[in-house]
Amino acid sequence: MRKSLLAAALLALGGCATATVDMEEPRRVLGTENNVRIDAQVFAEELSESSRIAIAYDVTNQRNQTIAIADLIPEADYDPDTQTVTVSIGSEVPGHEFLPRLITIPPGEKRTFETVARVNVIVSRTVTPTTRFPNALRIKLNFLGDTSRFEQLIGIPERAVRSPELAEELFPVWLERNETVFTNALPMRWTFEPDSRPGRSPRTGRRG
Repeated sequence: MRKSLLAAALLALGGCATATVDMEEPRRVLGTENNVRIDAQVFAEELSESSRIAIAYDVTNQRNQTIAIADLIPEADYDPDTQTVTVSIGSEVPGHEFLPRLITIPPGEKRTFETVARVNVIVSRTVTPTTRFPNALRIKLNFLGDTSRFEQLIGIPERAVRSPELAEELFPVWLERNETVFTNALPMRWTFEPDSRPGRSPRTGRRG
């Protein structure tokens, strides 16, 4: 119940937050590269076929120029080879028609965000000695290392603007200036959700 309420609260808040990540929290991940750092706190210990993971994260800009992050709902992908779910913040590419609002972080400053990631993973319910379940989660931060030419998207009141012409113009620039930071992977437990198909009794699969 506590996790569900927290997830709902974070979903309602979204975007920037005032509280900061608890550096003493054991379920915390860290990533730093090219003078940009992300500290994140994950409010979950389990993954399932359909999970909502509440996350709070700090982004610290240690560069001498402003960076920008696209204000988007995070996306999640699963790599069965590494058994790791990656939650992507920001975007590697702009939209085809709709361009997202950009949130800037000036040199030497830190901004705190709260979000909820929706994770959908399809795995076989047939457990064998070789079955591999998701067992870890990491975060990927996408940001623009150079904010020039993106002035039209910085701090706009809308979450996104529709402009196919601007999207086409900014596409190569966005690709060129997008940079990424990955955190370490956080161990997670796997659990099956109850099978709701007709004629099936609810059951829980073996945890990974």
